[in-house]
Amino acid sequence: FDRINYRGATDPTLDVLQDLVTVHSRTIPFENLDPLLGVPVDDLSPQALADKLVLRRRGGYCFEHNG
Repeated sequence: FDRINYRGATDPTLDVLQDLVTVHSRTIPFENLDPLLGVPVDDLSPQALADKLVLRRRGGYCFEHNG
């Protein structure tokens, strides 16, 4: 939750899910630089996505945000 600066509740409720989706969309940008630069985006594993979106603080394109 640190990457998206979320400090709210973590109960599995619809309200929490809506809050997380809102904060995510405001914090992690849509980015399609890798495909435009010819860098293959063929690893959509949780580990690869966490590395790119969380650790390296990059954005991602549609499949990376919804993977």
